[in-house]
Amino acid sequence: MASSRLSLVLLAVLIAIAVAASDGPVRRRLRRPIKSSSSSSSSPAAEEAVAAAPVPSRSAVTALRTRGDQEVSASVNRLRVRNRPSAGSKSTSSNTVSTSTGPDEDGYKVVCYYTNWSQYRPKHGKFSPEDIQPDLCTHIIFAFAWLKKGKISSFESNDETKDGKTGLYDRIMTLKKANPKLKILMAIGGWSFGTQKFKDMSSTRYARQTFIYSSIPFLRDRNFDGLDMDWEYPKGSDDKKNFVLLLKELREAFEAEAQEVKKPRLLLTAAVPVGPDNVRGGYDVPAVAGYLDFINLMAYDFHGKWERETGHNAPLYAPSSDSEWRKQLSVDHAASMWVKLGAPKDKLVIGMPTYGRTFTLADKNNFRVNAPASGGGKAGDYTKEGGFLAYYEVCDMLRAGATYIWDEEMKVPYAVQDDQWVGFDDERSIRNKMQWIKDNGFAGAMVWTVDMDDFTGTICGGGVKYPLIGAMREELRGIPRAGNAKDIDWSKVTNSVSDKDEPKPSPIKISVSDLLNRAKPQRKQSTALATAAPAVDSNSRPAQVLCYVTNWSQKRPGLGKFTPEDVDTKLCTHVIYAFATIKDHKLTESDAKDPEMYERVVKLREKNANLKVRLKSSGEFSLS
Repeated sequence: MASSRLSLVLLAVLIAIAVAASDGPVRRRLRRPIKSSSSSSSSPAAEEAVAAAPVPSRSAVTALRTRGDQEVSASVNRLRVRNRPSAGSKSTSSNTVSTSTGPDEDGYKVVCYYTNWSQYRPKHGKFSPEDIQPDLCTHIIFAFAWLKKGKISSFESNDETKDGKTGLYDRIMTLKKANPKLKILMAIGGWSFGTQKFKDMSSTRYARQTFIYSSIPFLRDRNFDGLDMDWEYPKGSDDKKNFVLLLKELREAFEAEAQEVKKPRLLLTAAVPVGPDNVRGGYDVPAVAGYLDFINLMAYDFHGKWERETGHNAPLYAPSSDSEWRKQLSVDHAASMWVKLGAPKDKLVIGMPTYGRTFTLADKNNFRVNAPASGGGKAGDYTKEGGFLAYYEVCDMLRAGATYIWDEEMKVPYAVQDDQWVGFDDERSIRNKMQWIKDNGFAGAMVWTVDMDDFTGTICGGGVKYPLIGAMREELRGIPRAGNAKDIDWSKVTNSVSDKDEPKPSPIKISVSDLLNRAKPQRKQSTALATAAPAVDSNSRPAQVLCYVTNWSQKRPGLGKFTPEDVDTKLCTHVIYAFATIKDHKLTESDAKDPEMYERVVKLREKNANLKVRLKSSGEFSLS
């Protein structure tokens, strides 16, 4: 009996040891989507359940960020990232709410979009990856990839290396040799991409997984560090839900893949709009922010050629002359809106344009903000798009004699030349915005685009390459421009006028006694005078009775037959004969008997001299 008990105890110990040995992290391999009836037609209830999955807390995201943008995932199946304390540090709860704002340990971000179509601009505007200074930006986003049969793909014919020619992807990756800390992401989407491809790609789990598991090898094989989603724009409840699902599944796949291959996780970012209707109609802001590493706020295109009054492309603050609705259209308001809707400040990267939006003034003497415009301005010599000028094209315009105006309310400049009006950013406004970013605790600045700044340093003056982006980097990261170059003060270089309104006339001095005398009530008119001339209402007129006579009523049989002579001229103030017609662009009779009928209708005036006779033909014409 004792021996059997001993055997049972030993067996229990062995089972416990085996269980303990097997208790450890289980690695899950990535699986590509397998098309089946269950995967291709996931039920709405199932997708709603996924959408309702918990969003990572700010503390969880902060824990990830404190180890850099590309921390290897701490979990495979869960998005919630827990703190991984370093040796000797105290453990903190993952549920602690973080209130940190501003940059991460790597400092403020300077995120620069590069466009693969800038290579086609003529002469000075032609831009290639080699024109980018390796230390100019912390992140470069290559715009854009495309979508083919639900999978990510290249767009331009020379994006990829082939036939012995090095492609744009490989050329831009050489920047990492000079700056190993540089992160280069791929963007998919954009305005020209449209919204339908995103709708289709995000509509079902199978479609999303097809895209996701084409993206990971696409990015890894070409050495990209992440993916930027540029859907312009999700709209409605379905798009809003599906965009969250897409980001959630992307983030989970990126984390799983990072642990699988033991590489830094691919970054996930998105470019988002500033229009209040677009934001509220298409974005679940807390959920979107939870899955993204950072958010690129497109804080530009507030006004443009689609309007019929001048407005600045990217005002820091709205002018007092704006309507209440237009006062929502400013950088400050847009960023505040995203924060109020649930975006952490330390994830918001504020967009800065290196271009201006232009208008043609309706009256060149009326050139202030909100002045009437007849449309967009003339196309630039290099960008070739109406209503739009790259910064170096604006510099050309200023050098050619345009008038520079600094608007103290908006904290941005605009320029006027004849009937051409452009709202743009210069170094002064950029530095103001960078200080605003730091004061408000945002994550940094994003640039659309690196190829529209004065990248050669030969147009704007001073021999400074990238005057705008260089000013951003200097303000946010403390890296001075070459030779400690000074900003261009356009108010001294070109014509300049004050942004203030025309001076009001000086006040008129008047004594109190004179004011009282002027304010004394007027004597009432006598009753006889008041009643002598009764008031006449000049807006009234006698009642009118319009009677239509049709030229086919004479053809009715029996008692239905009606002729002009049957009209009682005492009943009508107007007789309208219907109808004449149009032939060869001329008014003419519609019936062979109409000339005779015209005479008989006009003759009715003999019975009533005040009768008005008119002819009807999709409009009215008097017969006399």
